[in-house]
Amino acid sequence: MTTSPWAPEYRRLSIGIVALVSVFGFEGIAIGAVMPVAAADLNAISNYAVAFTSFTMASLLGMTFAGLWANRIGLARVVIFAVAALAIGSLVAGFAPNLAVLTVGRSIQGFAMGIDLVTMYVVIGRMYPEALRAKALGMLAGAWVVPGLIGPGLAGLLVEISSWRMTFWIVPILLLGPIMLLVPELKKLPFVPSPLRSDSRLQITSVLIAIGALSIFQAGASHLGRWNSFLLAAIFFGSLGVTAWSTKALMPTGFLRAREGIPAVVGMRGVIAGAFFAAEIYVPLALQEIRGTSVALSGGVLTAATLTWFAGSWLQGSHKLKFSRQQVLFVGVLLTALGIGLIPVAVFAPIDITASALLASLVWGIAAFGMGLCFPTLGVLMLDQSPEEDHARHSASLQMSDSFGVIIATAIAGSVLAFASIHQGIESKTFVTIWIFCVLVGLSALLFIPKIQKKPTVLRERLNT
Repeated sequence: MTTSPWAPEYRRLSIGIVALVSVFGFEGIAIGAVMPVAAADLNAISNYAVAFTSFTMASLLGMTFAGLWANRIGLARVVIFAVAALAIGSLVAGFAPNLAVLTVGRSIQGFAMGIDLVTMYVVIGRMYPEALRAKALGMLAGAWVVPGLIGPGLAGLLVEISSWRMTFWIVPILLLGPIMLLVPELKKLPFVPSPLRSDSRLQITSVLIAIGALSIFQAGASHLGRWNSFLLAAIFFGSLGVTAWSTKALMPTGFLRAREGIPAVVGMRGVIAGAFFAAEIYVPLALQEIRGTSVALSGGVLTAATLTWFAGSWLQGSHKLKFSRQQVLFVGVLLTALGIGLIPVAVFAPIDITASALLASLVWGIAAFGMGLCFPTLGVLMLDQSPEEDHARHSASLQMSDSFGVIIATAIAGSVLAFASIHQGIESKTFVTIWIFCVLVGLSALLFIPKIQKKPTVLRERLNT
């Protein structure tokens, strides 16, 4: 029996998947490293979070598109569409004269990323047997290793010899190889077009409402300290309420209550994703703005995170690991929270800036290792508990939960930055406050672990008698 996604019958498909995800990985890691430079160049440090939340909001729309249309037009066409969108968005962002245009480009990129995230889960669910899915999901994490190794260094080199804009401009060129590898393999999958689900219009309407509400939430967060407090409170509670309402059509029934089974799996992904990524985007910014490190050196934190995330992902997929899914998630959450909690100590330690950046890389690697344990484990739980015809829908819900968590946590963290920029100025305690908030969010993920697997009906009946 085949025990590896790199067996001859799956090798070309696996290479294509890894190649495409690697380009998306380069886009995320390299741009994360140069974004402080871009924000400073565009005079937009106080609105730093917008470049990330706009990306993630647009990914929600991409996820909806992929979830609805993967069964309608075929996986190959969906992948082609995602590649085209990423190329166009990268060019727009690269030529951006101001934050508004950069936000448009980042939004197009985010739309492409949303499509890719869902589509890759569906490809793995349909084209690999159940016994290989954990390893195939771990392979997705492995696809970020090469971009993680070369991305920050290449980004730093491009900034030195040219501009941060080059980091966006080279993405379309990098996409040519992956699309030539992957699309022919996807076309081998038997395709029988199915009609759009009856709730497709409701799905699209709901995600647009969610994006609108979250955009208002982000606008309020960006103006903390400028707008009236009562107005901001109304914006925060109102927009979050509307967002919660919109999830009824986008998420599994019971999502807001974290009902056991898939709803709890989906909910936990959003919480842990929000904690980690909201913390991560401020690490390069703190190193560059407060400590004065270079793009390449601060980007080393992202390199370390990529490697340890892959290590954690590989470990959770190993047959030698004799722990339950719940135990793996418990350890993963604690390591993630520990890494976030230690990052201010590393970044602001009274040592040489090079040593500080290296220490931050080590500490952030701990957090990323925990995420490597959590993310694919939750993905496997979702696939195992879903019938095949629901893989696309539940994969979209899983990725949307990530996005909701990241947007809300990043916007709240960004409000701290915005408030500081118009009062005492951005300083070390600004980032410490952000990271303490992220630790608390991360630890709350522990509440979901007892609910991630649905109890058998017989056991449930016995427990109720």
